[in-house]
Amino acid sequence: MNIYDAFSKIVIENNQDTALVHNGLSISYKELDEFCSIYSQVLLSNGVKSGDCVAVYLENSPEFLYAYLGILKIGATAVPINPVLTETELQYVLQNCNAKAMFISEKQKEKLDNLKDTFSPFPKLLLVENINTITVENEPILLNRSIDREGNDIAVIIYTSGTTGKPKGAMLTHENLYSNAMSFTKVSQTTKQDRIVAVLPMFHLFCLTVSVNLSLLNGATLLIQSTFNPTELVQLIRDEKATLLAAVPTIYNYLYHLDPASSNDFSTVRTFISGGSSMSVDLLKNLQEKYGVTILEGYGLTETAPVISFNPYKGICKPGSVGLDIPHVSTKIVDEVGNELAVGEVGEVIVSGPNVMKGYLNNKIETDKAIKNGWFYTGDIGRKDEDGYLFLLDRKKDVILMNGYSVYPREIEEVLYAHPKIKEAAVIGIKNERTGEAVKAFIVLKDLNATEEEIFTYCKKHLAKYKQPSEIQFLEEIPKNSTGKIMKRLLEK
Repeated sequence: MNIYDAFSKIVIENNQDTALVHNGLSISYKELDEFCSIYSQVLLSNGVKSGDCVAVYLENSPEFLYAYLGILKIGATAVPINPVLTETELQYVLQNCNAKAMFISEKQKEKLDNLKDTFSPFPKLLLVENINTITVENEPILLNRSIDREGNDIAVIIYTSGTTGKPKGAMLTHENLYSNAMSFTKVSQTTKQDRIVAVLPMFHLFCLTVSVNLSLLNGATLLIQSTFNPTELVQLIRDEKATLLAAVPTIYNYLYHLDPASSNDFSTVRTFISGGSSMSVDLLKNLQEKYGVTILEGYGLTETAPVISFNPYKGICKPGSVGLDIPHVSTKIVDEVGNELAVGEVGEVIVSGPNVMKGYLNNKIETDKAIKNGWFYTGDIGRKDEDGYLFLLDRKKDVILMNGYSVYPREIEEVLYAHPKIKEAAVIGIKNERTGEAVKAFIVLKDLNATEEEIFTYCKKHLAKYKQPSEIQFLEEIPKNSTGKIMKRLLEK
């Protein structure tokens, strides 16, 4: 089983249809397949074999797709890497996966040249600007079909953000990725008529599955935005008549506060898909009212390829919930020793299904901690209601322990987001000699006239005493990673 085989069937069925649009350039499925074959040939001519790791160090672009699919075609393993990594971080990833080659752009070349003498063997650097000068007509294709792989063979390795210690390489198989894309096809009711926006970074699995794979394995059209800009995103959606947008709550928050935007800009969009972190109920309702677009929240992790649950496209959507288990995936809420809890009880979310990763690369200890008896322990705290809908409370490590009480930052953030003068909020626990931990809130204001005392008074009205922030810090911006996810570990410093 090779994902490229499934893609090849789509190419045959949709030969002249538009596969992707980038900066006004349209590329057909036939052209996409030809470019991917050229990239495959470049890999073969540089000694890359089936099973080798090949890094993809590129921003959102057609070249990212040529590299990604070209790697899979020869049976190698794609390792998408965040382009903003430092040289030290990059060196660790390349050595950990023993990358044989690396697709880079001219923009990244200097950083890689600086690294060349730091370790050996250093991956072969493949400059995409040079590859793109090869014409399809003049270049013989050495590989007519993809190299067969078993479903359990590794297709992609995605490195986690490394909030504690070194990043871990989640090994995702062809079956993991294909099954998840097909399950999400069913719940999102995606067809070849869809025009799907890729605005999140393609190196991130949320975009790779819910935008890229979802689109290309259904014969749909992928609309690529290289980097996030709210005004340009709205223009892309409007001009290219997008039907699906998959993004994180931070991006939707930017769209909500974009004053010139109106419901007319989103008239072709059938749904906003939100994931990556929980969206506040207040933001969800405000967005739907302003733009008249249905917003469906889902839940997933890198280690689960990534989608676990999703609110039904046509059915009951419960605000604040991340929905029901997608087809072929099961979740349970368990206590500290792994016993399943009753409806409504709070515990850790665990997952089982064909989407669960093979393990962490070269890290059996962390793999055994994460996967037990076929269940992946997510580290997320949640509960299920009587209908099976999953509600997330927080990351297990983010729960604040105060005088024996468990305080969930998300609950406090929900209250803060409902304040009319607050634009963004993030809550963490800080050390306190008397109570063990205390609550600290970081706030970005919409209205600079708001005072600390005003926020404290508001919290006293809406939160139990032990949940109320003891400290408030106003910021111009809350730190986020390249996918728009709030980085609480930077707030703890």
